[in-house]
Amino acid sequence: MNRSLFSTSLLLIAFLSACDSVQQSSPDPLEGAPLIEQFSISPQRVIYALLDESAIDGDSVRVSLSINAQVQTYGTEVPLVSYAILSPDTLGQPIRSGSLAYVQNGRFTARVNFAISAFEVQSYPVLIYVTDHHQRLGGEARTSLEYARFFEPQSPPVIEKLIVPETFQRPSPGQPPRRLTIAAEVSDPDGLNDLESVEFWNEARPSERFIMCDDGNQHPCGNSPDSGDELARDGIYSRTIFILAGNALGLNTFVFEAVDRSGLRSAHVKHTLELTQ
Repeated sequence: MNRSLFSTSLLLIAFLSACDSVQQSSPDPLEGAPLIEQFSISPQRVIYALLDESAIDGDSVRVSLSINAQVQTYGTEVPLVSYAILSPDTLGQPIRSGSLAYVQNGRFTARVNFAISAFEVQSYPVLIYVTDHHQRLGGEARTSLEYARFFEPQSPPVIEKLIVPETFQRPSPGQPPRRLTIAAEVSDPDGLNDLESVEFWNEARPSERFIMCDDGNQHPCGNSPDSGDELARDGIYSRTIFILAGNALGLNTFVFEAVDRSGLRSAHVKHTLELTQ
């Protein structure tokens, strides 16, 4: 994208009214232009009191922001999804700007590192917009990164998605145990640093709880030698369990729960897995 088009697009977005939902560029979006279906950032809030010492640099706070978007595309061309992180007054040059990397199936992502003032409690607008290979503006979306000095619990964590099979085959007698990795995608309006624990249990045995880990499979997880987690600190918590030849066949309902540092608990999310021969 040329500099003039980028500046024009950024100026257009900067004057959009603030909201946390996806907006289209006009009531009648351009036919065939790519559209933003989902948009999220993590963390949504940065709390000075909860930061690691490594994130504090004198008068500044270092932020590592994950930006994710799901884009509806037409045809085979991959669109350009751009982002801009603005100063609280939205004036002047963006704090950071660039483009999201294409992953697959319309999913785009970026990890952006930048610094903000450690002493000013502010809201930083985060904008994305998408253009096709004809440089047509297809859609924009806007949210904000909130910065606060002290922790005030806002909302409980949310279990967004479970990554668990519907069925799993038990090993035959004499065969070694089979590994089953169970994962849950978890978010917290107060940021992933606010998550205290994520665990699950069999509904029939609620006292036997399994801790889940977001550690990139670097450490033991509970009594399991590894978690099976793919990427550390991405909000996807995993746990590897072992299915034995003697495990009973049939349906097992697992219950998942996340807890934050203030003790707020997510809603329970259930999943039924059938153990087959």
